[in-house]
Order: sequence, then C-alpha cells, then structure tokens
Amino acid sequence: MTKNHNVVAMLAARFPQTFVADSARPHRPLKLGIDRDLVALGVLDEASAAKTLRHYCSRLMYRRSIVVGAVRLDLDGQAAGEVAAAHAAHAQRIITRIQGSRALEASDGAAEKTHQHPCKERVGLSELKAAALARRVAVPG
Repeated sequence: MTKNHNVVAMLAARFPQTFVADSARPHRPLKLGIDRDLVALGVLDEASAAKTLRHYCSRLMYRRSIVVGAVRLDLDGQAAGEVAAAHAAHAQRIITRIQGSRALEASDGAAEKTHQHPCKERVGLSELKAAALARRVAVPG
C-alpha cells in the first residue's frame, strides 16, 4: 500500500462522511478548497494535502461523482456548493480517456490471445481514435 493510500485511509477513518478509502466504492464530490481546511485543522501539511487530494481526485469513481449540480461536501459531510458544468465536463473528458485506454488494452490483450499481429490487419477509424486517445493519456503533461 502506498503512502497516498495510507493517507486516504486515514482521511476516510477521520472523515467517513466525506472520504472513501476503497477506490472501487462510490465517491462524493469534495468542497473546493478542502485542502486548505485539512491544513488549517493540522491534519496534513500543504504538500501532503495537495499530493493526497490529487491522488484521491484522480480516482475513476471520484471522477464519476463529478456531475453537474452534484452536492460538494465539506469535512463534516455538509453541503458546500455544487459541481459546476465546467468541472463536470472536464471529469467526463478524463473518464472518456480512461475508458478509451482500457478498451485499447483489452483489444491488445485479445490480439495477443489469438496470436495475430495487429499490423497485419486493417485498422478501423475507431481503433485509430482509441490509440490516439491512449497516447495522449500516456504522455505526461
């Protein structure tokens, strides 16, 4: 288990109405600026808060919770704003990239199982788009 996972587990234990330790369980949108709240309470320092929340908010289940109008929660599990359309659109773009990457990985695995070399077949437009999307996800920055 990585340090980020340990910190998320600690946050979930201390703030169970806000954070979820298990990345496969449904998540809830966090209040904007919740990192400053964690620092102000002395729970985390600024660097740890930024790193841990970046890790937490990159989870697929967290991204799926970011839909227009969804209630954002503070550390006490109380309503602290709503998800804006721009944030929801950004989350959806990332979800689409993740799903495209997973689809590409699955199709690569299927090609290996049938012992076919992928270059010996014509590639359709949807496969080219998925490959391009996967490259964009794989390139940092």
